[in-house]
Amino acid sequence: MTTNLPSHMSVMDTADRIRSGRESARSVAERALARADAVDPAVRSLVWRDDAATLAAADAVDGARAAGAPLPPFAGVPVTVKDTFAVAGQPWTRGSLAVDETPATTTDLLPAAAFAAGFVQVGRAATPELAMTTSCESPRSGTTHNPWDLDRSPGGSSGGSAAAVAAGIVPAALASDGGGSLRIPAAFCGVVGLKPGRGLLPQRVQGWEGGATEGVVTRTVRDTAAVVGHLAAPDPLAWTRTATAAPDYLADLERAPAPLRVGVLTRSWDARIAVDAACVAAAEDTAAVLRAAGHTVVGLGATDEGAELMELYPSVVIPAWLRQVPLDRPERLQPYIHRVMAQADALGAADYVRAAVRVRALAREVTADLFRDVDVVVTPTTATRVPRVGVVLDELRRHAPARDAVVYERTLAFTTVPSMIGVPALTLPTHLDDDGLPLGTQLLAPQGGEGLLLRLGHVLERHHAWDRRLPPHHAGDPAGAAPEGTRLR
Repeated sequence: MTTNLPSHMSVMDTADRIRSGRESARSVAERALARADAVDPAVRSLVWRDDAATLAAADAVDGARAAGAPLPPFAGVPVTVKDTFAVAGQPWTRGSLAVDETPATTTDLLPAAAFAAGFVQVGRAATPELAMTTSCESPRSGTTHNPWDLDRSPGGSSGGSAAAVAAGIVPAALASDGGGSLRIPAAFCGVVGLKPGRGLLPQRVQGWEGGATEGVVTRTVRDTAAVVGHLAAPDPLAWTRTATAAPDYLADLERAPAPLRVGVLTRSWDARIAVDAACVAAAEDTAAVLRAAGHTVVGLGATDEGAELMELYPSVVIPAWLRQVPLDRPERLQPYIHRVMAQADALGAADYVRAAVRVRALAREVTADLFRDVDVVVTPTTATRVPRVGVVLDELRRHAPARDAVVYERTLAFTTVPSMIGVPALTLPTHLDDDGLPLGTQLLAPQGGEGLLLRLGHVLERHHAWDRRLPPHHAGDPAGAAPEGTRLR
């Protein structure tokens, strides 16, 4: 499904066109809304829109430019906001029938920073109920589909965010990641997803023992570098601070990294989780590209401490944090979520604190072991290819909270531990499988290594040219696209 609607789906290009006067912010907003009208009835990435507010925000940008006022860096660039973020005046249901549509009274820090940077919101992006799965089916808003194949899942919980970017509705989307929720859908939808290190981007509360962070999804490394670098302005009120000055990732992007030691990890931290051969091959091929670029590549093995982290997170940390979420009608939650919450009810305060202390101690050990002899680690983003719609949710309905959901566990095999240890993680849509569906590769660096990951990502983007690929269900003009990409055969 394509349309004849023109599509300038680069954040940087769109911002430049508006700033230079080659295009008005209103026309950009109108085109984004038209693209949503064209493709989203099939993809269903958006769960709420206020077109009048979108156009009013765009008109304000045009008015400021006409008056000669200075424009923020992304003035007029369309963005979606995941339904887990509070935005004042908008419903904040988090994909759940247990939460009323009462408008939020405050705006979370990341969307506030995005709006201050000039982004114009084009809607709220779908998420599964309370962001609790790695798929994107919600009892409130229905099923979100993957623009590469409508029978496939876009991943989750930021599935709507990744699908909106992949489908060409917006060039950037705000998302969140507590164990892979940004990286998994970015990998499945063939876009770029950076989970920043703990504390880089503004959050009022760092949830899930610091494992829950927020970020953006875009189509290119350059766009991600520009947006994250700007939104990472230091927060003097933050509980954890990682920078004293805003990083200029974009300026450093063209600077080739000095020779590095690159570790390759293709076995899950939990050895019980099998890894699809195509996912392994994508990671190994990525490592080969980096070797050809002058870096030293060595194999790595997972540790028992990582497996213990993967056990503590879903059995203690997530249930306890989930239990404290305010609900208007808790009886309307899906039964499997009730069962997950019930795990928290069996915990005493001392039990939780004991587990939280253990998590932090393990995180130190895993981080030290992971980066002891290497500068960067390459892994598959997931241990599974893109699953069909409904597979993950059906598994959770049958098995949660037991860890017997095979595909669900494979989606998290390589993303959970980086969340828990708080390091930056970048997923890149390096390959296509033999069905023509995206396969992601993940890069990890120690805390503060976002710039290094983006520079390596830029090298890989030039090699694989994924920025030229468009999925079949894309709202823009596919002329010039190269959908074949780097295939694994």
